[in-house]
Amino acid sequence: MSSLISNAELKSELEAILPNCNTLTVISAFMTQPATRWLSSLISENKPIVQLVGRFSPLDFIKGSSDLNALRDCVNNGYTVKALTNLHAKIYQIDEDIIFNGSANLTGKGLALVDVSNLEACTKIKACEDSKSFISKIVDSAYELTAETIDVMERYISEIEQIDESGIQMDWPENIISQSNDLFVSDFPLGAPRDFVKEYEVNPSLPFAQIENVREDFELASTLFKKSKAYKWLVKQIIENKSDRDLGFGQVSRLLHDALADDPAPYRQQVKNLQVNLYSYLKLYASDELEIIIPGKKSEIIRVRNST
Repeated sequence: MSSLISNAELKSELEAILPNCNTLTVISAFMTQPATRWLSSLISENKPIVQLVGRFSPLDFIKGSSDLNALRDCVNNGYTVKALTNLHAKIYQIDEDIIFNGSANLTGKGLALVDVSNLEACTKIKACEDSKSFISKIVDSAYELTAETIDVMERYISEIEQIDESGIQMDWPENIISQSNDLFVSDFPLGAPRDFVKEYEVNPSLPFAQIENVREDFELASTLFKKSKAYKWLVKQIIENKSDRDLGFGQVSRLLHDALADDPAPYRQQVKNLQVNLYSYLKLYASDELEIIIPGKKSEIIRVRNST
């Protein structure tokens, strides 16, 4: 049975294991230079194959949660560095045997490398095939960064830092980082408009956390909503609908359940809750493009406004 360990214990375990490892995969929402340099010092002799996956949203770098210089160092060291902008997981996989997972990011505070650190909790488990497959799926769906990409990211951030923070885009422009086509629960609203959602405090870069953050600016909130993967997915389903009928609530629920890439897959009731939340945002921010009607006492039907 696995047991909980602190981030200080995680640091000690990694310092004992990493100098002799052959492969290392770190999945961490945030990464900063004190931690990446510490990591590099541990593996400089044996030179394992290293893969790093982080969230790396523009807001993460502006707030200092992640560090572009850390990524630049890692790329220069020959590590594979990837971005997945809806990432929140923290996983350390060493070789084919050991996995640590928990709340500790690859940062100075996350790994207790600085005097004033966070209190984190992790578990150490033996890697099974399902766990390794889950990690591979995350790595494969992320976008690889080059030194040139990081330079472009830095220029983009320097430009948006000159405007009000509320105007920051949710995602990188497509010419910088192409977004993953995978659809996850975190791409959808976890509550109705103006609801308190704890996850939004923990992860303010979630798309609907950003929408809620600017909700007093209706025009901006509407723009962000219409740019969200959840809304774009819904519009795509309506446009590509090949049936003779408009899409009802149940049809959209089934499509959404099949589209979500989360592992394990969410329960159908959770999918329906996400859909209800999405419809609430749609009515508030996109009623000029889509409409929801209830013919008689039947299920809600959604369609492009003014369509025949």
